[in-house]
Amino acid sequence: MAFGAVGLVVVVVVALVIVKVATGSSSGNGTAPVLTVASPSTLAQVTGVSASVASSVGLPSGITVPSVAKGQPRLTSGGKPEAFYVGAEYCPNCAAERWAMIMAFSRFGSFSGLKETTSSPWENPPGPIPTFSFHGSQYTSNYVTLVTVEHETNDTGPNEAGRKTLEPLSSQESNLWSKYSTHFGLPYEAYPFIDFGNKVFVLGASYNPAILTGQADQATVASNFKNPKNEITQAIVGTANYLTAAVCSVTGNQPSSVCSASAVTQAEHAIGVS
Repeated sequence: MAFGAVGLVVVVVVALVIVKVATGSSSGNGTAPVLTVASPSTLAQVTGVSASVASSVGLPSGITVPSVAKGQPRLTSGGKPEAFYVGAEYCPNCAAERWAMIMAFSRFGSFSGLKETTSSPWENPPGPIPTFSFHGSQYTSNYVTLVTVEHETNDTGPNEAGRKTLEPLSSQESNLWSKYSTHFGLPYEAYPFIDFGNKVFVLGASYNPAILTGQADQATVASNFKNPKNEITQAIVGTANYLTAAVCSVTGNQPSSVCSASAVTQAEHAIGVS
């Protein structure tokens, strides 16, 4: 049974941050990534992680705990709390984070139109890392609005070849990214950036994306999710537990079937929002 599915202080690890301008690209060999329709069976494994696996994984070490900003104006959209994501298709940190994002947000609603792709094979850590893209996707939920911006495209060759703006940021979105990057002491805007209602924030990768280096494809990654002791499962499901707690902190802990789970309540306490 899926983990409560519905309708379907600051720690910054500099080594895991992707900078918007200085990307640390390498000049190795690779094939330009493509976008394909996400496999329904793979997505079912991502969104259907059992409550027992999520509880067994809990809050493993090696995951950066999301940060909290107190006294900020609420971020809302459509009468619901808003979660706002900025990423890029080339970015390995984003490639890693999207797995946990899809897992976590699917506990509150459902995605459609997701695409499979990889991070740039010319970025460090060595890619390509199997992942998804939010570009062109939709998300529906009774509890939270999710706004995703894949700001830049993937690479078509080494040294950032072919990279360009994919989805421009509005002035409000750009201001949020800049304001809270500065608030948490970053001298730059980093990918990925997730703002949960102007209350809880993820800046950079929650776990080391190199864990996914060498994985053949999305189905291979997802096949691990029944084993709570697998290091990939530990990283992705553990991060999803934290992200779920971040959403619960802005939805008033609704739905209770999701937010009362032991791993989620422990994560809320660890983040400092319980």
